[in-house]
Amino acid sequence: SVIYLIGDVDQFTLLDIMSRTRTILKSRTEETEKDPINLIINSQGGCVYEMLGIVDYIGSLNVPVNTICRGKAFSAAAIILACGTGTRFASKHSSIMFHQSSTWLQGKQSDVKANIHHVDEIDKKTNILLAEMTDVTAEDWEQHQRTDFWLSAEKALEMKVIDQIL
Repeated sequence: SVIYLIGDVDQFTLLDIMSRTRTILKSRTEETEKDPINLIINSQGGCVYEMLGIVDYIGSLNVPVNTICRGKAFSAAAIILACGTGTRFASKHSSIMFHQSSTWLQGKQSDVKANIHHVDEIDKKTNILLAEMTDVTAEDWEQHQRTDFWLSAEKALEMKVIDQIL
């Protein structure tokens, strides 16, 4: 069973992944009920909230979800790739990129400060999540993501962002 994450990670992507997964799981037989779902990723990333929703949803399933990068997994898509609950793959020439959360803040100074604090908390949460899924500490993830952090499939394998190169 295959689901594609192509393009932006947004509310439509979250809904699509949940509905397609539900359809797949409902159509399974007793022999296939525990087979993994393959989530093929070619995405530039997107919204951190929907990304966390996808990660939480994948983690709640009773079947493993293999994540497979074909082409690119940037930003939110890279975190989804790393958080697969089955085997995590990247094709040989894939590009993977992590970075801090982006924000376009404006408004009153007090609101901007509150929003900055919220974004800092989201970054801490994602760094802890990445540390749990890889061989890299949350502190090191914070350092890596101060600028765009580009990984080849080989470097992603070395850091245990993925488990296997295709």
